[in-house]
Amino acid sequence: MPDRIGVAFVGCTHPHIFPRLELLRGASGVEIVGCYDPDENLSRVLEKEHGVKAYASPQEVLDRPGVNFVVIEGWDPDNHMYVREAVKRRQAMLLEKPGAGTLDQMRKLTSDVRSADVPFQVGYMLRHSSATAAAKRIIQEDILGPITLARFHAAAPVGGAREPWQSVPGDMGGCVFTDGCHMIDQVVHLLGAPKRVKGMTLTLPTGPTVTAHGFKKETLSSLDVTVEMPLGGLMYEDAGAAILDYGDKLVTFDLTGWEAHPWTEAWRIELYGVDGTLHLGLQPPWYRLYIRNPKPGYAPGWHSWEAEGVTGVVNSLVVDENYRGEMEHMLRRVRMWDTDNEPWLFEAEAVIAVLDGIFRSEKQGDAVTLDLRHV
Repeated sequence: MPDRIGVAFVGCTHPHIFPRLELLRGASGVEIVGCYDPDENLSRVLEKEHGVKAYASPQEVLDRPGVNFVVIEGWDPDNHMYVREAVKRRQAMLLEKPGAGTLDQMRKLTSDVRSADVPFQVGYMLRHSSATAAAKRIIQEDILGPITLARFHAAAPVGGAREPWQSVPGDMGGCVFTDGCHMIDQVVHLLGAPKRVKGMTLTLPTGPTVTAHGFKKETLSSLDVTVEMPLGGLMYEDAGAAILDYGDKLVTFDLTGWEAHPWTEAWRIELYGVDGTLHLGLQPPWYRLYIRNPKPGYAPGWHSWEAEGVTGVVNSLVVDENYRGEMEHMLRRVRMWDTDNEPWLFEAEAVIAVLDGIFRSEKQGDAVTLDLRHV
């Protein structure tokens, strides 16, 4: 078990780097050793304005004395290469979601991680929402009874689907893939992996002009930017929906890249069981729970709960309970050198398998059975 944690950032393009950097900088017993990104301008700014020493290659920063924890925030198709370098050096890893650009890449990545005795998890910070924890507890305690139907809605705000992280060459899709992965992670985390998937995506031609607030043109863009842009005309899809078949329940998933709300504010999960109904939001966190018959700790009727959260254009890009919970969990695993990665590897691979199923189903025009042999 390491006395001190030395952190290297390898691949720095995703803006989730900034709340994670802030949390690590304030953590006891943690030293930020340096960073690498192929974009030299980004590396220079991280060094000059954020105090993170830049190195000329991933190998150079990973080989620095004391580095035992790597945060990987690169472009999706590059991340499996960074993972392989960290695996060679037996370094713990926090990997930006969705983790890889394709199911093939994800399977190679998880195979590499399984070959190493190191802590590993994927940066699905929203699973650390207190609302997610409440939903997990309610399901595990069988408060809802058998669930026959569930709905999961996610979205990017207007302009979010045009940001560069949704237009990555080599990814299997755009906003449905890169942002929908957050909500598919919630599906898999709460309900497990489905058996079959029927998906459909919508790609719009260039349309009328719309106003985007908080648009990030690049990693270093500020959040106070308002721009005019056309609706549609994206590299990938504008919206998507899917039906996930579990055999004993149906789950619907949908996402638009052009929602009026800021990030995550209108994301919703609805679970319908024979004994109860649960509606919840992730950030700000809240839920409404309906109980049909008395349950231990619950009288019949509606129960409401909400907690403080972040709202507005900064939502999902500043330190909140989700990032804080994620980093506290990861640092605890690194300090204990907890290498029980199977839950993380299963869910990380299953998320990509579901998304792969959505896009394959769209191309084939019919439901597809998921190949979950690897998970």
